[in-house]
Amino acid sequence: TTIDALVRHEADLHTACAWLMIATGAAVVLVELGGGIAAAYGRYAATAPFARWLGPVVPAWFAWMFQESWSVLVPLALLPFSNPACLVSPGNLALGGMFLTHYTYRSFVYPLRIRGGKPMPLGISSLAALFCFFNGYLQGRLWTALHVFSLDTAADRAFLACGGAIWLFGWCVNLHSDSILRSLRRPGETGYKIPRGGMFEYVSAANYFGEIVEWSGYAVASRFHVGCLAFALFTACNTGPRALHHHLWYLQKFEDYPRDRRALIPFVW
Repeated sequence: TTIDALVRHEADLHTACAWLMIATGAAVVLVELGGGIAAAYGRYAATAPFARWLGPVVPAWFAWMFQESWSVLVPLALLPFSNPACLVSPGNLALGGMFLTHYTYRSFVYPLRIRGGKPMPLGISSLAALFCFFNGYLQGRLWTALHVFSLDTAADRAFLACGGAIWLFGWCVNLHSDSILRSLRRPGETGYKIPRGGMFEYVSAANYFGEIVEWSGYAVASRFHVGCLAFALFTACNTGPRALHHHLWYLQKFEDYPRDRRALIPFVW
């Protein structure tokens, strides 16, 4: 039928979008690691050579809410155009639950808990919003219309269980790390201190480590569907270089910074 043909064409487009995300992630690594350029927000906003081209700055809470909320709003907007079989599949519901749980917190809770966050250039926030809009479509359309993640076999159930456990561990690490970072600042403070406790005892960017683990688990739960895998890979490509920049910044700023910490991967890197 015409509808079936449209779905097949959209599935091809969806796959192409996933590969575009992977290619974009590779480009981010080349620019940020090869070129030594850190994304111009937070502690790097004032020193970025192109900061003046990024527009006015906006409060951190507004920037985070504006950019991240598209990850929730776009999947919800897609619901009227969904495939009913997807909406009743336990596998689809689990993947959607992982994604929306993370981004509901990141969009509407985390911004209101920020203490002393540095204002963010509107240009950087707008680029992040564009990504979240794009990824909101890529993930939301996948588990609302384009693919039924069945649990018919033991392997299906094992992938979902293992991936869900990995996702949950990463989410808890991410939340705990955010809490540690938030506790470093008293109300009104804007400076930086050495984070301690939790995964920060092992890596300088424990919050990024947790997020990478989260979306790796999400990809495992999907049995490495290219749409989910693309998001996991992009997350690693986007946060990995920033983790290294953070690590080098800490080493330079604090003489007593723990020398046995790694940047992102415990005991390795």
